[in-house]
Amino acid sequence: MKRIIYFTLITSLLYSCNVQNPNPEKTLDEASSFISSQFDFFTNSSLEQAKNTFSDDAVLIGTDEAEYLSGWSEIEPSIVGQLAIKNPKFETRDLNIIMSDGGNMASYTQLLDFTFTVGEDSGEINNVRNSGVIKKINGEWKVVQIHWSIGVQGQAVEYDY
Repeated sequence: MKRIIYFTLITSLLYSCNVQNPNPEKTLDEASSFISSQFDFFTNSSLEQAKNTFSDDAVLIGTDEAEYLSGWSEIEPSIVGQLAIKNPKFETRDLNIIMSDGGNMASYTQLLDFTFTVGEDSGEINNVRNSGVIKKINGEWKVVQIHWSIGVQGQAVEYDY
């Protein structure tokens, strides 16, 4: 009897560690849709929508040296300042998503072009590299880590390749 109990316990543990996503295409579509809509809070100038986009413990890494923000309490003031940006438009391309086996987490990379207005001045930033990790929390996708960078021209660190 002990052997049956041990066998059942070990089998359960092994199975629980290797849970597969029951509907990978649907999950990938959901993740892709969320990634595509993650900047809607900019377009809608909505702090509440931004709060619903990020997890409470999200990490935001930006291009500026000071932009390493951990948790909503650090991210929120940055978002408030960024909502002064008007008419934001994001054109994305080259989206690549890597989905976890369980279907509750994904990493992604993409390039984007960003046009906007601040005060009376219009601006455009092209070829922004955007990557991140999203996680399904309580049935909703949330950004848990996001990174933006603008490439520098030339090689920042010299090495042979």
